[in-house]
Amino acid sequence: MRKFLYLIILGILFVFPASAFAQSDLKLANVSVQLWPEYDQPSMLVITDFEVPAITALPVSITFRIPKDANLIAVATYSADGALTNAIFEGPKDDGEWQSFTLSLDSTAGRFEYYQPLSFNGNQRIFSYLWDGSYAVDAFAIRVLEPFDTTSLKTVPALDSISQESNLKYYEGVSTSLASGEQFTLSLDYEKTTDTLIVDTQGVQPSAPVDENTPGRVSLSNSLPYIIGGLGVIMIVGGVVYYWQSGRRSTGGKSRKRSRAHTDEQESGEETYCPQCGARSKAGDRFCRTCGARLRHQEE
Repeated sequence: MRKFLYLIILGILFVFPASAFAQSDLKLANVSVQLWPEYDQPSMLVITDFEVPAITALPVSITFRIPKDANLIAVATYSADGALTNAIFEGPKDDGEWQSFTLSLDSTAGRFEYYQPLSFNGNQRIFSYLWDGSYAVDAFAIRVLEPFDTTSLKTVPALDSISQESNLKYYEGVSTSLASGEQFTLSLDYEKTTDTLIVDTQGVQPSAPVDENTPGRVSLSNSLPYIIGGLGVIMIVGGVVYYWQSGRRSTGGKSRKRSRAHTDEQESGEETYCPQCGARSKAGDRFCRTCGARLRHQEE
């Protein structure tokens, strides 16, 4: 009986090779987390870029956990040229103190984004980030964007490196390796004198000065000849239509006058009688309606 069980176990191992245990053995080559507080909403935007080792057999199923109060807004994969493409994923669903989602990764790199609430206390904002440690990571890095009108910003652990990009200040620390099950926590505390969001002040700026020669821009001086020409065509067409309508009214009036004159002549004409049978004829008759004799008229 015991030998029979061993044979069954060995059969399972051969039929379902190491890929059956790939999820627990999966390791991430690097993870880069960006925290953007009060970027386009009065909350924290968390952006996570990740990459699996180049030797990973694709596609590979990978599951991430995010905080219970997070709002997942995007899951994507990177193509070979670095472009992001929306990925098909399952979830998020409740997972104890977390919520989790699963995607089938068909490239070596991907990204997911979610919003998470900030804690407000007057001008003070407080936030805590936690990497749950589901996977081992060779290089884990975190970066924090400083909101506008911030008077002080502190992180634990401290992020000593500061950089400027597009008039925005970033804080970042040295990348570190994390073992499977090893968590990473960052506490953020800053004070802000206004509720201004970053996108409200950044806006959309032109890449070059905009003038009348800018492609796609409509200039009145360039369009003026076309406007004048169009008005001329409209006036000519209007004149032709008016002339045609006037001619129709004039012709119709003359026809009605001739018809009315002819009717008056008929009504005012003298009564005639047939010289043969004496029957009265009607105005305009040339022959008698009774006997057919030719009628005599005064003008004859």
